[in-house]
Amino acid sequence: MKRIAKRTYVLVLLCIVFLGLVAWTAWRVYTATYVFKGLHGPVAATVMPHIDAAQVDTFDQGSEQRIAVLITDPDSDWLGWVRAFKAHGIPARFTLDPAVAFRHHVVLVYPIVSGKAMSANALRGLANHIHSGNVVLAFELAGGGLNDVFGVSGYRPAKSREEIRWMQPRGIPREDVVRVNREEKLWTLGYSATSATVLARFDDDTAALTCNQQVGMACLMGLDAGRLIQMGMDGRAEPINRQYVNGYEPGMDVLVRWIRDLYLAQEPMPWRVSTVPEDKALAMLPTHDVDYGPSVRNSLAFANVLKDRDVSGTFFFQTKYRRDYNDEVFFDPDAVKVMHNLVGMKMELGSHTVAHSRQFEHMPLGTGHEQYPDYRPFVKARGTVTDGTVLGELRISKYLIESLSSAQVVSFRPGYLSYPFVLPEALAATGYRYSSSLTANRTLTHLPYQMTVGRAGRALAPVFEFPVTIEDEAQPPLGERFDQAQEVMHDIARNQGLAVLLNHPDITGHKLEFERRWIDAWRDRAWIGNLESFGQWWVARDQVDINVVRVGKGWVLEAHSPLAIRGLVVHLPKAPRKKVRLDLAAGETVRIAL
Repeated sequence: MKRIAKRTYVLVLLCIVFLGLVAWTAWRVYTATYVFKGLHGPVAATVMPHIDAAQVDTFDQGSEQRIAVLITDPDSDWLGWVRAFKAHGIPARFTLDPAVAFRHHVVLVYPIVSGKAMSANALRGLANHIHSGNVVLAFELAGGGLNDVFGVSGYRPAKSREEIRWMQPRGIPREDVVRVNREEKLWTLGYSATSATVLARFDDDTAALTCNQQVGMACLMGLDAGRLIQMGMDGRAEPINRQYVNGYEPGMDVLVRWIRDLYLAQEPMPWRVSTVPEDKALAMLPTHDVDYGPSVRNSLAFANVLKDRDVSGTFFFQTKYRRDYNDEVFFDPDAVKVMHNLVGMKMELGSHTVAHSRQFEHMPLGTGHEQYPDYRPFVKARGTVTDGTVLGELRISKYLIESLSSAQVVSFRPGYLSYPFVLPEALAATGYRYSSSLTANRTLTHLPYQMTVGRAGRALAPVFEFPVTIEDEAQPPLGERFDQAQEVMHDIARNQGLAVLLNHPDITGHKLEFERRWIDAWRDRAWIGNLESFGQWWVARDQVDINVVRVGKGWVLEAHSPLAIRGLVVHLPKAPRKKVRLDLAAGETVRIAL
């Protein structure tokens, strides 16, 4: 009996050891990591930049033919107007000085007209400006005895209003009825019109937009549109958008375009800057998220479609060198070969993080000293990741792609579009210049724009966002949604917007065919290219200083560009020359008679 018991004990012990070895081997396999020999970095630490809050004085410049924005409260969301006007190509001068503002024909007063925010002289000057035949747009008329000038008897504040309905619809549903609020995110002011004409109404039938035509024109918008712009561009506007992606949600664009058109109609010599190179109908960016094993190989098929059409696209690579809950290791020597082939085909390589975690937005910032191969984030489950940091995801993915290919990585997209509040400044600190981290519907705009530190709307980060328009994971399958996507494209093209396609090359088939048809349908009318190329143009456009000034009996356009730019078109609807094309070298200044 003792011998049997001893044998049993040994067998049990052997079984335990065997099972332990199996478990240990399985765990080792499950957590397998591929390490590229000789790579250790990046060596330099990342230092988060200190970026001061924007000041009105920075934007207090330009000729008197610009729209003037008189800021009556510097602590308001006035920076939203800077971002939106630049994106839409509207020339503006921002000032705290009423005397400066009243030298301009069209004046926007933001955020409030009242005796507390403005002096008695400024209020009288505002009334005189209108009576002298000029145009003023205000957003809250809280005092100053100007109700008769604006043709209203007062307003009723509420947070329950959600939509603005234009009184003269154009037959474009998402523009004729614009959603501007949801779940009581914003206060709105429903005005009661007396002599003013009501141009748009809220969903409770109160006046949302009025204009009182006298010798001049006095208009009111019962919505803090600057706040709405900031919320959208900072990714804080949910759930205002009616559709997350794959749709047309121009809530902010419609309001800004109305102001643009008011300026173009009322200013004696207005201009606007095109939003697309060569003044094309729209800009199209084919982008691809390489975040699954078979996607690496399939990327070449998508690149061939682009190359055959003489266009370039962006391939965001996840540098997945560790097996985890999400997938096998696929960032290996075979992936490096694919990256080299893509670069040889003139494609852009961007970063798509290391871990591709839904929890990226909740990761700690990190130390800025994260290095490969010691940085090893691990996705345990759909909602769980360990050992990951925001800076680690940015630093390591960029380092690996650049070290293993000849690409310079300047573009970024997070997995699942997971968007940390520190992302704008973290991107700037790690050398990225372009982001595609939100959807256009969520931002309420179909144009690129400059990001702000902490997504807080107070300080401008040197990084620009290019939001996603169409993606491939919704149902029905992408190949069955071509006609729907075409409708969205036509909506965007009416105002020279941006369309970004997010396609996962996990399969070819209908996804590849969609991309082929998408490009072929627009290649004669659109600018099509990768994110870096369009981003370079957009940043240069953002910095070009353009003014129209009177010289003798004529007009002259003056332009100075710190950066080189080609194919920038300036529209001048009231000048003898309706359009001027600018091709400028870095630091060049030109003067062109109109």
